[in-house]
Amino acid sequence: MHTGPTLLILAAGMATRYGSLKQLDAFGPHGETIIEYSIHDALKAGFGNVVFVIRESIEQEFKEVMQQRLPAHIPVAYVAQELDMLPAGYHVPEGRVKPWGTAHAVWVASAKIQGPFAVINADDFYGYESFKLASDFLQESTDLKEYGLIGYRLRNTLSEHGSVSRGICSLGPDHTLASLTELTQITRSTDGSITVQDEHAQHWELDGEELVSMNLMAFKPSVLPYFEQYLQEFLDEKGQELKAEFYLPSVVNQVLSAGLARVQVIPTPEKWFGVTYPQDKAHTTEQIRLLTEANVYPRPLWDDFTLHPGKAIALQAEAKLRDVLAHFQLEGSVASIIPYGSGHIHDTYAVANDQPTCPNYLLQRINHHVFRNVPLLMENIGLVTLHLRQKLQHIPGARPDEEVLTLVPTQDNLGYYRDPDGNFWRVYLLLEGTRSYDIVETPQQAYEGGKAFGKFLALLADLDASQLHESIPDFHNIENRLRLLTQATRLNAAGRVAQVDKELRFVWQRGEEMSSICRLGRAGKLPLRTTHNDTKFNNVLLDRHDKALCVIDLDTVMPGFLAYDYGDAIRTTVNKAAEDEEDLSKIKVDYELFRAFTEGFLQETSAFLTEEEVNSLEPGVRLLPYIMGVRFLTDYIEGDHYYKIHFPEHNLQRARAQFRLVEVLEENSELLLHTIQQTAHAFKTAAAAQQQER
Repeated sequence: MHTGPTLLILAAGMATRYGSLKQLDAFGPHGETIIEYSIHDALKAGFGNVVFVIRESIEQEFKEVMQQRLPAHIPVAYVAQELDMLPAGYHVPEGRVKPWGTAHAVWVASAKIQGPFAVINADDFYGYESFKLASDFLQESTDLKEYGLIGYRLRNTLSEHGSVSRGICSLGPDHTLASLTELTQITRSTDGSITVQDEHAQHWELDGEELVSMNLMAFKPSVLPYFEQYLQEFLDEKGQELKAEFYLPSVVNQVLSAGLARVQVIPTPEKWFGVTYPQDKAHTTEQIRLLTEANVYPRPLWDDFTLHPGKAIALQAEAKLRDVLAHFQLEGSVASIIPYGSGHIHDTYAVANDQPTCPNYLLQRINHHVFRNVPLLMENIGLVTLHLRQKLQHIPGARPDEEVLTLVPTQDNLGYYRDPDGNFWRVYLLLEGTRSYDIVETPQQAYEGGKAFGKFLALLADLDASQLHESIPDFHNIENRLRLLTQATRLNAAGRVAQVDKELRFVWQRGEEMSSICRLGRAGKLPLRTTHNDTKFNNVLLDRHDKALCVIDLDTVMPGFLAYDYGDAIRTTVNKAAEDEEDLSKIKVDYELFRAFTEGFLQETSAFLTEEEVNSLEPGVRLLPYIMGVRFLTDYIEGDHYYKIHFPEHNLQRARAQFRLVEVLEENSELLLHTIQQTAHAFKTAAAAQQQER
């Protein structure tokens, strides 16, 4: 059974500045500790067991509290960190009372660690995305000498009540860590500037964008001998000093300088908060309250742990998933079930087969709150995949089993299974050796993505769209989206309308112009086609050579206008910033990526596009981020019911990023339209010439 990496929690600190045992202090609405939120997020992200490092003086109280608060099925172990726990031949100097430090804590816990593990502090709030990044790294990285460090933006880690110490990351090639520099006395002034008055450095300012370590590090077991080696070296050099400490960053720096391993720095979007000072408690408590009210966390915290969306596979949950899988016609037997992917809507799991000659699978619980009629949805997918497979079988060199998703039928030969709780499940064959990108990195990737979506639409061009159902009615109908926004604004259910006046004015200023495609469709000037309707770039699987292989996520395949697919693909291709980028200055249009995607797309589609469709593509480029911004804004105003969020204003941040992208696209609209028209004309001319030669 899959257990996942170990979460090692350093909870032996003295809390001298805080003044009490903050590890067990209550911060959540039902008395939850910060530790509980870390464990909850880590298990949800795929970690399998927990090891606490504590002091003997707090052991009884600590265990009693954790046994009362944590679900009984969570595997938990405890390790005491005491001053006299040292390698053979070393002794505690007289007068020493200070603990030996975080790296010493890892060393004393090494006997409890059997596989990959991540280290965290007990009194820091890291956020789910950080644990997900760490878990994904530990489960995907195959290099035993490659470790990971979750890097926070410095500006997201400061206390309003005093100075802090942070490990500043210096980066080398490929975003690997060159060194960690520990700086003390970092403070944020009232004017927002960030200054350092380090005892070993001169006074200077930082811009807040620096990546820093908050001691969330992901290790393989190969690192453990280095803790032993460097602890002995530390004791030889500083063991008689009464306040010297053996820190995690020092071990990382020594490993790097010796060339013994590489450390990937993995940036996280999360905002850290913690309790360094007593005054920090009110802020931390308020932040957790906001996250709970935004449904990031359930109330009470552990109410959802039987089967939680995302990365939580508790023992009861895995048993339930295995029961679901028993209703499908699988070959071989199930070895493990691991949460998979980064989608907002469904819960997805990779199912590894116990038999090496049998395929692996992808299990999904379909969100029937989003897709209200799952049988019709699955009928669409069955019709489309069958049509694609039949077309590919007549194309020389095509690989239908790899270029089209393969649904695995149930024991009753249906495309889905409905469990006794009313949940809908489906299984696909897992396409091995593929990758997808949330952010496009090269023109070659953009070109391949354009070809993939273009070929998908070309193969479906002769499939009568009237045979398909609307899996989500009015999905890209901006007129309807604006009606829903108006309704949400009028009701103001979450009391947030006053916060979004600027965003609402942006929307209404463009409403008439953005409705042009709807009007052209009603007038019959744009043909209704079988379209994908969710052409984010990460819905294209590429092979190991970055060649397009398969278009996935077919839930929204239904009748639509081709400008929708092109526009949504451009939205997620030309902007190298994340969909929820907080720093709006980073949102730009990469023209080379635009040109490359357009070339790939029109190479496949220009043969059947009408002139009106070609001219609709540029308005579609602006329309789709506008639609997404409206959807995110509507969900925020309504209280975040549709999209999964990771902090209270996540949907508002998403909306602002999309609206900024609209502005940037508007500034470049003439260049984009010219490129589209010229590229389409070139391919049509070439196709006509080839036709004449025949």
